[in-house]
Amino acid sequence: MTSKHLYVFLLVLVGLSATAQDIFVSKITITGNTKTKEHVIRREILIQEDSTYTSTRLKDLIAQSENRVLNLNLFNTVNITRDTISDRDFVTLEIAVVEKWYIWPIPFVEFSDRNFNVWGGLDFDPARTNYGLYVFNYNLFGRNHTLKTKMKTGYHTKLGVEYRIPFLSSKTQWGLNTLIEYAAQNEVWYQTRNDSLQFFTNGKNNLIKTLKSKVEFSKRINPFSRIYIGASYENGQLDTSVPTSDYFSNSTGYQNTFGISLGQAYDTRDNIFYPIAGKFLSLRATAEGWKNIDWTPNLEISTKIQYFKKLRPKISTALAVFGTLKSNPTPPYSRRQVLGYNQIVRGFEYYVIDGTWGYTGNAAIRYQLVHKPKLKINLVPFENYKVLPLNIYAEAYVDVGQAGYKTNDPSNQLNGEFLYAGGLGLNVLLYNDRLLRLEYSLNSLQEGGFFVHFKKAI
Repeated sequence: MTSKHLYVFLLVLVGLSATAQDIFVSKITITGNTKTKEHVIRREILIQEDSTYTSTRLKDLIAQSENRVLNLNLFNTVNITRDTISDRDFVTLEIAVVEKWYIWPIPFVEFSDRNFNVWGGLDFDPARTNYGLYVFNYNLFGRNHTLKTKMKTGYHTKLGVEYRIPFLSSKTQWGLNTLIEYAAQNEVWYQTRNDSLQFFTNGKNNLIKTLKSKVEFSKRINPFSRIYIGASYENGQLDTSVPTSDYFSNSTGYQNTFGISLGQAYDTRDNIFYPIAGKFLSLRATAEGWKNIDWTPNLEISTKIQYFKKLRPKISTALAVFGTLKSNPTPPYSRRQVLGYNQIVRGFEYYVIDGTWGYTGNAAIRYQLVHKPKLKINLVPFENYKVLPLNIYAEAYVDVGQAGYKTNDPSNQLNGEFLYAGGLGLNVLLYNDRLLRLEYSLNSLQEGGFFVHFKKAI
Protein backbone atom coordinates (compact mmCIF):
# COMPACT_ATOMS: atom_id res chain seq x y z
CA MET A 1 0.00 0.00 0.00
CA THR A 2 1.43 3.38 -1.01
CA SER A 3 1.62 6.29 1.41
CA LYS A 4 -1.12 8.03 -0.61
CA HIS A 5 -3.48 5.07 -0.23
CA LEU A 6 -2.67 4.84 3.48
CA TYR A 7 -3.48 8.54 3.92
CA VAL A 8 -6.87 8.15 2.20
CA PHE A 9 -7.65 5.06 4.28
CA LEU A 10 -6.88 6.91 7.52
CA LEU A 11 -9.08 9.84 6.48
CA VAL A 12 -12.02 7.50 5.81
CA LEU A 13 -11.44 5.68 9.10
CA VAL A 14 -11.36 8.93 11.06
CA GLY A 15 -14.51 10.13 9.28
CA LEU A 16 -16.39 6.93 10.09
CA SER A 17 -15.21 7.11 13.69
CA ALA A 18 -16.45 10.69 14.02
CA THR A 19 -19.79 9.79 12.46
CA ALA A 20 -20.29 6.93 14.88
CA GLN A 21 -19.01 8.88 17.87
CA ASP A 22 -21.01 8.30 21.02
CA ILE A 23 -22.74 11.03 23.00
CA PHE A 24 -23.04 10.79 26.77
CA VAL A 25 -26.29 12.11 28.29
CA SER A 26 -25.35 13.27 31.77
CA LYS A 27 -28.63 14.80 32.95
CA ILE A 28 -32.29 15.30 31.97
CA THR A 29 -34.21 18.26 33.39
CA ILE A 30 -37.92 19.08 33.08
CA THR A 31 -39.45 22.57 33.10
CA GLY A 32 -43.00 23.89 32.83
CA ASN A 33 -44.66 21.08 34.80
CA THR A 34 -46.24 23.19 37.53
CA LYS A 35 -48.77 20.45 38.39
CA THR A 36 -47.60 17.29 36.66
CA LYS A 37 -45.31 15.03 38.66
CA GLU A 38 -41.89 14.48 37.09
CA HIS A 39 -42.22 10.70 37.11
CA VAL A 40 -45.28 10.94 34.82
CA ILE A 41 -43.10 12.57 32.16
CA ARG A 42 -39.93 10.57 32.80
CA ARG A 43 -41.82 7.31 32.39
CA GLU A 44 -42.41 8.21 28.71
CA ILE A 45 -38.82 9.26 27.96
CA LEU A 46 -36.82 6.62 26.08
CA ILE A 47 -33.48 8.18 27.07
CA GLN A 48 -31.71 7.44 30.35
CA GLU A 49 -29.39 9.67 32.33
CA ASP A 50 -25.73 8.61 32.52
CA SER A 51 -26.12 6.67 29.28
CA THR A 52 -24.36 6.74 25.92
CA TYR A 53 -25.98 6.92 22.46
CA THR A 54 -24.84 7.47 18.90
CA SER A 55 -25.78 10.85 17.48
CA THR A 56 -28.33 9.34 15.09
CA ARG A 57 -29.87 7.15 17.77
CA LEU A 58 -30.14 10.04 20.21
CA LYS A 59 -31.87 12.19 17.60
CA ASP A 60 -34.44 9.44 16.94
CA LEU A 61 -35.07 8.85 20.65
CA ILE A 62 -35.59 12.57 21.27
CA ALA A 63 -38.26 12.71 18.54
CA GLN A 64 -39.97 9.55 19.85
CA SER A 65 -39.88 10.82 23.43
CA GLU A 66 -41.45 14.15 22.45
CA ASN A 67 -44.30 12.28 20.76
CA ARG A 68 -44.79 9.96 23.73
CA VAL A 69 -45.08 12.87 26.17
CA LEU A 70 -47.51 14.65 23.82
CA ASN A 71 -49.61 11.47 23.63
CA LEU A 72 -50.26 11.79 27.36
CA ASN A 73 -52.63 14.59 26.27
CA LEU A 74 -51.53 16.70 29.23
CA PHE A 75 -49.53 19.33 27.33
CA ASN A 76 -50.10 21.72 24.45
CA THR A 77 -46.43 21.67 23.45
CA VAL A 78 -43.39 19.53 24.29
CA ASN A 79 -39.83 20.43 23.28
CA ILE A 80 -36.65 18.51 24.11
CA THR A 81 -33.42 20.45 23.55
CA ARG A 82 -29.75 19.50 23.88
CA ASP A 83 -27.15 21.54 25.73
CA THR A 84 -23.49 20.65 25.24
CA ILE A 85 -21.31 20.57 28.35
CA SER A 86 -17.73 21.75 27.64
CA ASP A 87 -17.13 18.73 25.44
CA ARG A 88 -19.35 17.99 22.44
CA ASP A 89 -19.60 14.36 23.56
CA PHE A 90 -21.33 15.29 26.85
CA VAL A 91 -24.84 16.77 26.79
CA THR A 92 -27.77 17.54 29.05
CA LEU A 93 -31.37 17.41 27.86
CA GLU A 94 -34.10 19.86 28.82
CA ILE A 95 -37.75 18.86 28.42
CA ALA A 96 -39.91 22.01 28.26
CA VAL A 97 -43.68 21.47 28.48
CA VAL A 98 -46.68 23.80 28.39
CA GLU A 99 -49.50 22.32 30.44
CA LYS A 100 -53.12 22.29 29.34
CA TRP A 101 -56.04 23.21 31.52
CA TYR A 102 -57.03 20.14 33.47
CA ILE A 103 -60.56 20.99 34.64
CA TRP A 104 -63.16 21.36 31.89
CA PRO A 105 -66.81 21.89 32.89
CA ILE A 106 -68.39 21.79 29.43
CA PRO A 107 -72.06 22.66 28.85
CA PHE A 108 -73.00 21.06 25.53
CA VAL A 109 -75.65 20.50 22.90
CA GLU A 110 -74.96 17.50 20.64
CA PHE A 111 -76.71 15.35 18.05
CA SER A 112 -77.72 11.84 19.15
CA ASP A 113 -77.50 10.02 15.86
CA ARG A 114 -74.61 7.84 14.72
CA ASN A 115 -72.93 10.62 12.76
CA PHE A 116 -73.47 14.20 11.60
CA ASN A 117 -74.83 13.20 8.18
CA VAL A 118 -77.45 10.82 9.60
CA TRP A 119 -78.71 13.68 11.76
CA GLY A 120 -78.77 15.89 8.66
CA GLY A 121 -80.81 13.24 6.86
CA LEU A 122 -83.39 13.66 9.62
CA ASP A 123 -83.59 17.42 8.88
CA PHE A 124 -81.31 18.29 11.81
CA ASP A 125 -84.30 17.69 14.07
CA PRO A 126 -83.61 19.60 17.33
CA ALA A 127 -85.65 17.01 19.21
CA ARG A 128 -82.86 14.52 18.41
CA THR A 129 -80.25 16.45 20.39
CA ASN A 130 -78.85 16.03 23.87
CA TYR A 131 -77.82 18.75 26.25
CA GLY A 132 -76.21 18.78 29.64
CA LEU A 133 -72.83 19.05 31.31
CA TYR A 134 -69.58 17.13 31.01
CA VAL A 135 -67.04 17.68 33.76
CA PHE A 136 -63.59 16.40 32.80
CA ASN A 137 -60.91 16.43 35.49
CA TYR A 138 -57.61 15.54 33.85
CA ASN A 139 -54.27 15.01 35.58
CA LEU A 140 -55.72 14.66 39.07
CA PHE A 141 -53.05 14.87 41.79
CA GLY A 142 -50.54 15.59 39.00
CA ARG A 143 -50.42 11.83 38.31
CA ASN A 144 -52.37 11.72 35.02
CA HIS A 145 -55.49 10.33 36.68
CA THR A 146 -58.72 11.21 34.85
CA LEU A 147 -62.21 11.65 36.30
CA LYS A 148 -65.04 12.06 33.79
CA THR A 149 -68.57 12.91 34.89
CA LYS A 150 -71.42 12.93 32.36
CA MET A 151 -74.85 14.44 32.96
CA LYS A 152 -76.94 14.38 29.81
CA THR A 153 -80.63 14.69 28.99
CA GLY A 154 -82.80 15.38 25.94
CA TYR A 155 -83.12 12.65 23.30
CA HIS A 156 -81.02 10.44 25.57
CA THR A 157 -80.57 10.51 29.31
CA LYS A 158 -77.16 9.51 30.58
CA LEU A 159 -75.48 9.75 33.97
CA GLY A 160 -72.03 8.31 34.35
CA VAL A 161 -68.70 8.41 36.15
CA GLU A 162 -65.40 7.08 34.82
CA TYR A 163 -62.04 7.03 36.60
CA ARG A 164 -58.79 6.17 34.83
CA ILE A 165 -55.43 5.51 36.50
CA PRO A 166 -52.69 4.72 33.95
CA PHE A 167 -50.31 3.63 36.74
CA LEU A 168 -51.31 2.89 40.32
CA SER A 169 -48.02 4.30 41.64
CA SER A 170 -44.75 5.73 40.36
CA LYS A 171 -43.05 2.34 40.73
CA THR A 172 -45.64 -0.06 39.31
CA GLN A 173 -46.62 -0.83 35.72
CA TRP A 174 -50.22 -1.68 36.64
CA GLY A 175 -53.14 0.62 35.87
CA LEU A 176 -56.90 0.66 36.49
CA ASN A 177 -59.99 1.90 34.65
CA THR A 178 -63.47 1.88 36.24
CA LEU A 179 -66.85 2.96 34.87
CA ILE A 180 -70.47 3.08 35.98
CA GLU A 181 -73.18 4.51 33.74
CA TYR A 182 -76.97 4.75 33.56
CA ALA A 183 -78.74 5.52 30.27
CA ALA A 184 -82.35 5.80 29.13
CA GLN A 185 -83.96 6.60 25.77
CA ASN A 186 -87.44 7.69 24.71
CA GLU A 187 -86.86 6.18 21.26
CA VAL A 188 -85.45 2.73 20.50
CA TRP A 189 -83.36 1.45 17.59
CA TYR A 190 -85.27 -1.81 17.62
CA GLN A 191 -84.54 -3.42 14.23
CA THR A 192 -82.71 -3.03 10.91
CA ARG A 193 -84.61 -2.92 7.62
CA ASN A 194 -83.42 -1.82 4.18
CA ASP A 195 -79.96 -1.57 5.78
CA SER A 196 -81.19 1.29 7.97
CA LEU A 197 -82.07 1.59 11.64
CA GLN A 198 -85.78 1.56 12.44
CA PHE A 199 -86.93 3.73 15.32
CA PHE A 200 -89.86 3.17 17.67
CA THR A 201 -91.48 5.80 19.85
CA ASN A 202 -94.96 6.10 21.32
CA GLY A 203 -94.75 9.14 23.58
CA LYS A 204 -93.69 7.16 26.62
CA ASN A 205 -90.48 7.97 28.45
CA ASN A 206 -87.63 5.56 29.08
CA LEU A 207 -88.56 2.90 26.54
CA ILE A 208 -85.17 1.34 27.17
CA LYS A 209 -82.98 1.63 30.27
CA THR A 210 -79.43 0.40 30.67
CA LEU A 211 -77.04 0.17 33.59
CA LYS A 212 -73.37 -0.56 32.82
CA SER A 213 -70.32 -1.10 34.99
CA LYS A 214 -66.74 -2.08 34.18
CA VAL A 215 -63.44 -2.70 35.94
CA GLU A 216 -60.29 -3.19 33.88
CA PHE A 217 -56.69 -3.67 34.96
CA SER A 218 -53.79 -3.06 32.61
CA LYS A 219 -50.06 -3.65 32.77
CA ARG A 220 -47.35 -2.04 30.67
CA ILE A 221 -45.00 -4.79 29.50
CA ASN A 222 -42.55 -2.42 27.82
CA PRO A 223 -42.73 1.19 26.59
CA PHE A 224 -44.87 0.12 23.62
CA SER A 225 -47.00 -2.80 24.86
CA ARG A 226 -49.82 -3.27 27.37
CA ILE A 227 -52.01 -6.18 28.41
CA TYR A 228 -55.58 -5.75 29.66
CA ILE A 229 -57.88 -7.90 31.77
CA GLY A 230 -61.35 -6.74 32.72
CA ALA A 231 -64.81 -7.65 33.92
CA SER A 232 -68.10 -5.98 32.99
CA TYR A 233 -71.79 -6.12 33.80
CA GLU A 234 -74.76 -4.67 31.92
CA ASN A 235 -78.47 -4.74 32.72
CA GLY A 236 -80.97 -3.82 30.00
CA GLN A 237 -84.72 -3.25 30.42
CA LEU A 238 -87.06 -2.84 27.44
CA ASP A 239 -90.59 -1.45 27.75
CA THR A 240 -93.29 -3.99 26.89
CA SER A 241 -94.74 -1.64 24.24
CA VAL A 242 -91.66 -1.98 21.98
CA PRO A 243 -92.65 -4.33 19.09
CA THR A 244 -89.62 -6.61 18.96
CA SER A 245 -89.05 -10.24 19.85
CA ASP A 246 -85.26 -10.56 19.59
CA TYR A 247 -83.80 -7.34 20.99
CA PHE A 248 -82.65 -9.39 23.99
CA SER A 249 -81.97 -13.12 24.19
CA ASN A 250 -84.76 -15.65 24.63
CA SER A 251 -87.38 -13.14 23.36
CA THR A 252 -87.57 -11.39 26.73
CA GLY A 253 -87.76 -7.72 27.67
CA TYR A 254 -84.68 -7.77 29.86
CA GLN A 255 -81.13 -9.08 29.80
CA ASN A 256 -78.14 -9.28 32.13
CA THR A 257 -74.79 -9.42 30.35
CA PHE A 258 -71.66 -10.60 32.15
CA GLY A 259 -68.28 -10.32 30.48
CA ILE A 260 -64.62 -11.12 31.03
CA SER A 261 -62.09 -9.74 28.57
CA LEU A 262 -58.40 -10.18 27.85
CA GLY A 263 -56.44 -8.03 25.42
CA GLN A 264 -53.06 -6.80 24.32
CA ALA A 265 -52.01 -3.66 22.44
CA TYR A 266 -48.75 -2.62 20.77
CA ASP A 267 -48.44 1.07 19.92
CA THR A 268 -45.60 3.07 18.34
CA ARG A 269 -47.75 5.80 16.73
CA ASP A 270 -46.27 9.29 16.78
CA ASN A 271 -49.67 10.90 17.51
CA ILE A 272 -52.50 8.70 18.76
CA PHE A 273 -55.08 11.31 17.65
CA TYR A 274 -53.81 11.58 14.05
CA PRO A 275 -50.83 9.31 13.30
CA ILE A 276 -48.32 10.00 10.55
CA ALA A 277 -45.77 7.32 11.45
CA GLY A 278 -45.75 4.16 13.55
CA LYS A 279 -47.78 1.00 14.12
CA PHE A 280 -50.73 -0.08 16.22
CA LEU A 281 -51.81 -3.67 16.81
CA SER A 282 -54.51 -4.86 19.19
CA LEU A 283 -56.18 -8.18 19.93
CA ARG A 284 -59.05 -8.66 22.36
CA ALA A 285 -61.11 -11.68 23.39
CA THR A 286 -64.34 -11.24 25.38
CA ALA A 287 -66.28 -14.12 26.91
CA GLU A 288 -69.90 -13.07 27.48
CA GLY A 289 -72.95 -14.59 29.05
CA TRP A 290 -76.46 -13.27 28.33
CA LYS A 291 -78.77 -14.17 31.20
CA ASN A 292 -82.54 -13.88 31.65
CA ILE A 293 -84.73 -17.00 31.66
CA ASP A 294 -81.74 -18.96 30.41
CA TRP A 295 -77.97 -18.59 30.02
CA THR A 296 -76.58 -17.92 26.52
CA PRO A 297 -72.78 -17.91 26.02
CA ASN A 298 -70.72 -16.06 23.41
CA LEU A 299 -67.05 -15.51 22.65
CA GLU A 300 -66.09 -12.44 20.63
CA ILE A 301 -62.62 -11.90 19.18
CA SER A 302 -61.64 -8.60 17.58
CA THR A 303 -58.40 -7.27 16.17
CA LYS A 304 -57.09 -4.04 14.69
CA ILE A 305 -53.85 -3.50 12.76
CA GLN A 306 -52.66 -0.06 11.62
CA TYR A 307 -49.51 1.03 9.80
CA PHE A 308 -48.42 4.61 9.14
CA LYS A 309 -45.36 5.68 7.18
CA LYS A 310 -43.88 9.03 6.22
CA LEU A 311 -42.70 8.78 2.61
CA ARG A 312 -41.53 12.36 2.16
CA PRO A 313 -41.46 15.39 4.46
CA LYS A 314 -45.06 16.21 3.45
CA ILE A 315 -46.34 12.87 2.13
CA SER A 316 -47.47 9.93 4.27
CA THR A 317 -49.56 6.78 3.96
CA ALA A 318 -52.00 5.06 6.31
CA LEU A 319 -53.19 1.44 6.20
CA ALA A 320 -55.61 -0.28 8.58
CA VAL A 321 -57.48 -3.57 8.99
CA PHE A 322 -60.22 -4.35 11.53
CA GLY A 323 -61.98 -7.66 12.11
CA THR A 324 -64.47 -9.16 14.56
CA LEU A 325 -66.04 -12.60 15.02
CA LYS A 326 -68.72 -13.91 17.40
CA SER A 327 -69.02 -17.59 18.27
CA ASN A 328 -72.80 -17.49 18.85
CA PRO A 329 -74.55 -17.76 15.45
CA THR A 330 -77.79 -16.12 16.66
CA PRO A 331 -76.99 -13.28 19.07
CA PRO A 332 -79.83 -10.94 20.11
CA TYR A 333 -80.32 -7.78 18.05
CA SER A 334 -78.70 -5.60 20.72
CA ARG A 335 -75.40 -7.51 20.26
CA ARG A 336 -75.27 -7.68 16.43
CA GLN A 337 -73.88 -4.23 15.64
CA VAL A 338 -70.89 -4.42 13.27
CA LEU A 339 -70.66 -1.81 10.47
CA GLY A 340 -72.13 1.68 10.53
CA TYR A 341 -71.73 2.13 14.27
CA ASN A 342 -68.20 2.53 15.68
CA GLN A 343 -66.71 0.96 12.55
CA ILE A 344 -67.68 2.40 9.17
CA VAL A 345 -66.83 2.09 5.51
CA ARG A 346 -66.64 5.67 4.33
CA GLY A 347 -69.34 6.44 1.80
CA PHE A 348 -71.79 4.16 3.65
CA GLU A 349 -72.45 6.48 6.60
CA TYR A 350 -76.23 6.24 6.12
CA TYR A 351 -76.28 2.44 6.36
CA VAL A 352 -75.82 -0.17 9.08
CA ILE A 353 -74.91 -3.83 8.63
CA ASP A 354 -75.52 -6.22 11.50
CA GLY A 355 -73.80 -9.55 11.86
CA THR A 356 -71.79 -12.13 13.72
CA TRP A 357 -68.65 -11.32 11.74
CA GLY A 358 -67.23 -8.38 9.86
CA TYR A 359 -64.11 -6.59 8.73
CA THR A 360 -62.94 -3.30 7.26
CA GLY A 361 -59.83 -2.24 5.37
CA ASN A 362 -58.63 1.32 4.86
CA ALA A 363 -55.85 2.85 2.78
CA ALA A 364 -55.00 6.54 2.44
CA ILE A 365 -52.30 8.81 1.14
CA ARG A 366 -51.95 12.24 2.75
CA TYR A 367 -50.28 15.48 1.76
CA GLN A 368 -49.55 18.09 4.41
CA LEU A 369 -50.85 21.44 3.21
CA VAL A 370 -50.19 23.44 6.39
CA HIS A 371 -47.71 22.81 9.20
CA LYS A 372 -47.71 25.49 11.90
CA PRO A 373 -46.45 23.84 15.11
CA LYS A 374 -46.19 27.19 16.94
CA LEU A 375 -48.84 29.45 15.46
CA LYS A 376 -49.15 32.49 17.71
CA ILE A 377 -52.69 33.58 18.60
CA ASN A 378 -52.16 36.83 20.49
CA LEU A 379 -55.90 37.45 20.86
CA VAL A 380 -56.18 34.46 23.19
CA PRO A 381 -55.97 35.82 26.76
CA PHE A 382 -54.69 32.55 28.26
CA GLU A 383 -50.95 31.99 28.10
CA ASN A 384 -51.24 28.19 27.86
CA TYR A 385 -53.25 28.49 24.64
CA LYS A 386 -51.52 31.37 22.86
CA VAL A 387 -49.54 28.86 20.78
CA LEU A 388 -51.78 26.84 18.44
CA PRO A 389 -50.29 23.76 16.74
CA LEU A 390 -52.12 23.65 13.39
CA ASN A 391 -51.84 20.99 10.69
CA ILE A 392 -54.00 20.58 7.58
CA TYR A 393 -53.83 17.52 5.32
CA ALA A 394 -55.32 16.66 1.94
CA GLU A 395 -56.20 12.97 1.71
CA ALA A 396 -57.18 10.43 -0.94
CA TYR A 397 -58.57 7.17 0.41
CA VAL A 398 -60.11 3.78 -0.36
CA ASP A 399 -62.21 1.80 2.14
CA VAL A 400 -63.57 -1.75 1.94
CA GLY A 401 -65.69 -3.83 4.30
CA GLN A 402 -68.10 -6.70 4.75
CA ALA A 403 -70.36 -8.07 7.50
CA GLY A 404 -72.89 -10.85 7.69
CA TYR A 405 -75.60 -12.63 9.67
CA LYS A 406 -77.13 -15.93 8.60
CA THR A 407 -80.77 -15.15 9.58
CA ASN A 408 -80.77 -11.72 8.00
CA ASP A 409 -83.99 -9.82 7.17
CA PRO A 410 -84.42 -10.12 3.34
CA SER A 411 -84.80 -6.34 3.03
CA ASN A 412 -81.17 -5.85 4.11
CA GLN A 413 -79.41 -6.07 0.76
CA LEU A 414 -75.94 -5.19 2.08
CA ASN A 415 -75.74 -8.23 4.36
CA GLY A 416 -72.71 -10.27 3.27
CA GLU A 417 -71.98 -7.92 0.36
CA PHE A 418 -68.45 -6.70 -0.34
CA LEU A 419 -68.54 -2.92 0.10
CA TYR A 420 -66.00 -0.46 -1.26
CA ALA A 421 -65.69 3.29 -1.63
CA GLY A 422 -63.14 5.96 -2.42
CA GLY A 423 -62.90 9.67 -1.95
CA LEU A 424 -61.03 12.85 -1.20
CA GLY A 425 -60.84 14.65 2.11
CA LEU A 426 -59.48 17.60 4.03
CA ASN A 427 -58.36 16.96 7.62
CA VAL A 428 -57.79 19.85 10.04
CA LEU A 429 -55.87 19.05 13.25
CA LEU A 430 -55.82 21.62 16.08
CA TYR A 431 -53.75 21.42 19.28
CA ASN A 432 -52.56 17.94 18.17
CA ASP A 433 -55.82 16.30 19.37
CA ARG A 434 -58.84 18.11 17.85
CA LEU A 435 -59.81 16.86 14.38
CA LEU A 436 -62.28 17.99 11.72
CA ARG A 437 -62.71 15.80 8.61
CA LEU A 438 -64.45 17.08 5.48
CA GLU A 439 -64.82 14.33 2.87
CA TYR A 440 -66.46 13.50 -0.44
CA SER A 441 -67.00 9.75 -1.00
CA LEU A 442 -68.30 7.63 -3.88
CA ASN A 443 -69.38 4.11 -2.88
CA SER A 444 -69.92 0.83 -4.74
CA LEU A 445 -73.65 1.62 -5.02
CA GLN A 446 -72.64 4.61 -7.17
CA GLU A 447 -73.82 6.96 -4.44
CA GLY A 448 -71.76 10.07 -3.79
CA GLY A 449 -71.95 12.47 -0.90
CA PHE A 450 -70.23 15.02 1.30
CA PHE A 451 -69.56 13.89 4.87
CA VAL A 452 -68.42 15.58 8.09
CA HIS A 453 -66.67 13.76 10.95
CA PHE A 454 -64.97 14.77 14.18
CA LYS A 455 -62.69 11.79 14.85
CA LYS A 456 -60.01 10.01 12.86
CA ALA A 457 -60.94 7.43 10.22
CA ILE A 458 -57.72 5.40 10.59
